[in-house]
This record gives sequence, C-alpha cells and structure tokens, in this order.
Amino acid sequence: MKWLGFIVFIIITFIYIWNGRDVFSKKEWMSFSMRFLAVLIGAFILVIILVGASKYLHLIDRESARALSVIIPASIMTMLISKLFVIALFALFKIIMRFHHRYNTFENYSKLSSIGDSYGTMLSLIVKAVASFGCVIMFYGIWFGSTV
Repeated sequence: MKWLGFIVFIIITFIYIWNGRDVFSKKEWMSFSMRFLAVLIGAFILVIILVGASKYLHLIDRESARALSVIIPASIMTMLISKLFVIALFALFKIIMRFHHRYNTFENYSKLSSIGDSYGTMLSLIVKAVASFGCVIMFYGIWFGSTV
C-alpha cells in the first residue's frame, strides 16, 4: 500500500511540475494560494471522516486512519510546494530581469538578456529536475519514514 501511494504521488507530482505554466499572473497566484487553503480544509475534513470510519463504523483500524490523515495531506502539500519552488524561481528571475531592464544601461541589459535567452531552457530543465528529485526524497520520507 505504501509503495502504491508513493508511486502514484510521484507520478502526479511529475506531471504537475513538468506540465503547465511556470510564470503566474496575479489571478493565478490567488488560485494557487486557494489550493493551499483547500488542502488545509480538506485535511481537516479527511481527519473527521477517517476518525468516524475508524471509531464508529469500524471500517479501518485506528493506526491506519491516523497514518492516512497525516500522509495524504502532507503528500498533497509536497506537490504544491514543489510547484511553488519552480514558480518562485521563475518569478524571481523575471523580477531580476525587469529590474535590469529598468535601471541598467541598454548594453548591460542586452548582455544579460542574451545570457538568459541562451541558457534559459537549460536552467528551466535544471530547476524542474531539482524540484522533481526533491519531491522523490520528500515522498520517500513521508510514505516510508513516518511513524504516525
């Protein structure tokens, strides 16, 4: 069961990190922050459901209910935080380039812009690969290292 959850969450997270947009508008930032809030509310509801299923319906034992009420929300938060890592690095680079465009000379900005254009895709791949590797390590710790 742990291996299945581990692999499923890794696959979903890889799809979430590698597909989609990497630069968000203000509306997309609000939507992303609402996802964090939804996970917190969903975790609370999941705890209530699992406690009810273990205490009153006897469908699941108490230790499994406790473990699932911690592992699943932590895995979903890990997915969101990994995407936040990728988005934040792209937003930071965008802010830095906007600063140089406004306050630097055109000659210096064109040099920096050409470096960003030539190495941008490679840096994008590196950022997403680091986020993916970090997710694998975090999911391993969540699914196999938890003692709850």
